[in-house]
Amino acid sequence: MMATESSGVTLSARVILDDQDITKSPTDQRNYRIVELDNGMRCVLVHEAEARQASAALAVAAGHFHDPHHAQGLAHFLEHMLFLGTKKYPDATSYQSFISAHGGNHNAWTGTEFSNYYFTVDANYFDQALDRFMRFFHEPLFAQKWIEKELQSIESEFQLKRQDELRRLYQVHKATSNPKHPFSKFSVGNLSTLKDQPNNSLQQQLRDFFQRWYCARRMTLVLLGPQSLEQLTELASTHAQAVKSGCADVWDIDEPLYLSEQLGIELHVNPIKDARRLIVTFALPGINDDYANKTTSYIAHLLGYEGPGSLFGYLRDKHWINTLAAGGGISGSNFKDFNINMQLTEQGMAHRDEIIAALFHYIQLIREHGLNPWRYDERRVGVMNAFNFQEQPRASDLAPQLAVNLQHYLAEDIIFGDYRMDGLFQPKAHQFLDCMRPDNMRITVIHKDLPTDSIEPIYGSHYAVHPLSQQQLETFRACTPTGVKLPDPNPYLAEPWQLQSISSDEPTGLPRAKQTAPALMSWHLHDIDFRQPKAHLYLGFQLPNVVATPANFAQTRLWCELMLDILNEQCYDAEIAGLHFNLYPQQQGMTLHVTGPAHYAPQLTNTLLQAMLAPEFCQQRWKDLRQRLMTNWRQALLHKPLNFLFSHLNVQLQPHTYSVLDLAEELERLSFEDFCASSPQLFTQAQVQLFAHGDVKAEQLAPVHEALSTWLGLAEPLAPIDLTPAALDTLPNKVTVNTQHPDHAVIAVIQSMQNSVQQQGVFMLLNQMLQPRFFAQLRTEQQLGYLVGTTYLPMQQYPHLLFYVQSSRVDNQQIETAMNEFFDDMPTLLADITEEEFDKARQSLTQQLTEKDSSLRSRSQRLWSAITQQDHDFSRLTRIASAIETLTMDAFKAESKHLFNNKSGQMFLSACPANFDRSR
Repeated sequence: MMATESSGVTLSARVILDDQDITKSPTDQRNYRIVELDNGMRCVLVHEAEARQASAALAVAAGHFHDPHHAQGLAHFLEHMLFLGTKKYPDATSYQSFISAHGGNHNAWTGTEFSNYYFTVDANYFDQALDRFMRFFHEPLFAQKWIEKELQSIESEFQLKRQDELRRLYQVHKATSNPKHPFSKFSVGNLSTLKDQPNNSLQQQLRDFFQRWYCARRMTLVLLGPQSLEQLTELASTHAQAVKSGCADVWDIDEPLYLSEQLGIELHVNPIKDARRLIVTFALPGINDDYANKTTSYIAHLLGYEGPGSLFGYLRDKHWINTLAAGGGISGSNFKDFNINMQLTEQGMAHRDEIIAALFHYIQLIREHGLNPWRYDERRVGVMNAFNFQEQPRASDLAPQLAVNLQHYLAEDIIFGDYRMDGLFQPKAHQFLDCMRPDNMRITVIHKDLPTDSIEPIYGSHYAVHPLSQQQLETFRACTPTGVKLPDPNPYLAEPWQLQSISSDEPTGLPRAKQTAPALMSWHLHDIDFRQPKAHLYLGFQLPNVVATPANFAQTRLWCELMLDILNEQCYDAEIAGLHFNLYPQQQGMTLHVTGPAHYAPQLTNTLLQAMLAPEFCQQRWKDLRQRLMTNWRQALLHKPLNFLFSHLNVQLQPHTYSVLDLAEELERLSFEDFCASSPQLFTQAQVQLFAHGDVKAEQLAPVHEALSTWLGLAEPLAPIDLTPAALDTLPNKVTVNTQHPDHAVIAVIQSMQNSVQQQGVFMLLNQMLQPRFFAQLRTEQQLGYLVGTTYLPMQQYPHLLFYVQSSRVDNQQIETAMNEFFDDMPTLLADITEEEFDKARQSLTQQLTEKDSSLRSRSQRLWSAITQQDHDFSRLTRIASAIETLTMDAFKAESKHLFNNKSGQMFLSACPANFDRSR
């Protein structure tokens, strides 16, 4: 038992496990301790010596499964309400303002059986932040004023997702499950489900739910910061001990997820967007007790394999599917849905039963030949490599993850539990495979043209349920696909990962550049800080022909998709072993990114380049992927209006950025013959920047240099492509677009055509200081919509400040009016900023800008970004921090007033439904 003194009161915490008892990665430099407070709350304390930010997370075993049937969505609503005032801090904006003012962020989510609340903040203010945060859990106000206002936010969130395909499918899933199982409840809530009941106000319902489920013994808390473990223990005791100890109720689910008539069925669902999807679901028992063996994960690994001889390869070569993913699906205390999720081609829609028959054939292969110890051990090697050489997760991600893990795993496994694979338990594997049969299966087919006979009442989805026919059952038994086999041993997992030595003549501080060809600049850094046997290789191709026209850009995107499709099967074993690659067009041409174990990454890069020299494309795959791209692009108008507006803003301002609708039209006009004939012309002019970073030596790059020169020549350097954004004063200051989504949205843009570090600093500070005020006024007070905020957006280092709102409650004209009122009030807002608040914002931003890289990945991204932005001394972030440090409050306010007074440097982008009457 540990005892600490705080304000004259002795606080105690029982140590459950210390750092040496917790299984963690050899690369993890943090120190851990798990304690239990007197009230029964278990706490994970994480000491990170050099952290500038502290994080906290609290998970509680209460989610939407716990909602009363008469108040569905109550757990979610309570999550919202906890942020809106406590006895000590009754101001509804107090917590949010404090976190924002001290360089932090916060969020929460409500799941099926758990909810999670978390924040990050400047570590110097962790104590004060915890004082505000932990009071949510023992003295929330549930003020009537904010109940009424926040109900509108819940309704806005509900309306926001009414067009969301996943949300709509999820609700159909609920409607076709056992109505006595808590999964069937509506999780989000809206004005129809959250309301006063006779003799039971909504306020009282919130209080009752809180009293029933929110207690210390159902909670797990994580505190992470630079404070010592003893100091963190004291913080936990000081701020969490006031939470009441126990709750009366014991939670148990004794109903099955599905009734017998809800299995052995085919479910047809009409989506809003054009989609062709087949989901095969097998109902399994709960898997919480299997985390140490991960049997379903192993089976999913075999079913989802995409290398030679795979089920995916067979179905793709039949031109029936484009994608296959195995193993996902809802999971809980007494249930697990095991899904095989496939995106179908047009041909595949007509061969659904044959696809499922091939799936059953592959399941039988696994049952007979796949449960070999060597296969399981090979999978474990890959997982253990990922664990032993994992990159340190961000504190803001780690804290909420550990809070949930402590609810699920043994205390010593809170880090290792996601990776632990003790061995293949054959009886469990056979039990799960025996569940994979037609009478225990649900087939979900998603397509706009399927006949339906039912309407789900909450989201309005059209669907139909049919029992499987005898003919289907016979088809499932008949298929014996040729060429399908289980994976061979993976050659990429045969060699252990080992660090390479660093010679004295290698660059170890900042990347060094070497002109290896007239049009090839090679940057290299053998990293000595993150001693991991990993590498990142970025290849940036400047290709003037690619970005010259929308037609060329669309063709290049299709070329990249086809190359990835070809390379996926060839390189899938490498993917499993931790080698990953991506290929995509961008404003200057194209980028290839390869990452993974350093002894293979340059070799894989060379393999990819060799394949790109003279690819042979299959005409049917070209048709399938072309159709998929065109469908995705044409559905842009159905996306969230804000997403469409952000995309439209990029098209308006950024050179060589094209509308997805225009790109779809260009692909429509493109023939296979023209594609094959003209694709080589895209690469006739080229210049390349290569950046190799991590545990990689310069000599390992020689084959990559040779492959690049062979393919592209690189004999003549090219003139730089001008990427300066368009000035707003050359564009209309108001642009309105129509979408096929019922919500309205507005983005207001403030631009400066000065790209100095001083100007960027002003914009960053403005965003930091205005964001909580904008949110409080337009979201919390006015309840204009669920999506409300601001963001700083540099375009080629030219600063832009964006204000955005999406609403289902008011139209875009009302949003614009509210935004203009906020901007008109800017002199008052600026005048209210105190010297103390300004200094804190400056300090917070400079800390963020100068914070050390947390991982090899984040450093690679930062250095590559600097290279592409011509910041070749890698100092821009430091120079911005210095500019902020020397900026006076008077200069900041003067420049801010100028920016808001300069109407020519502003733009309003609005989106409204196509049938909206703008003349109202």
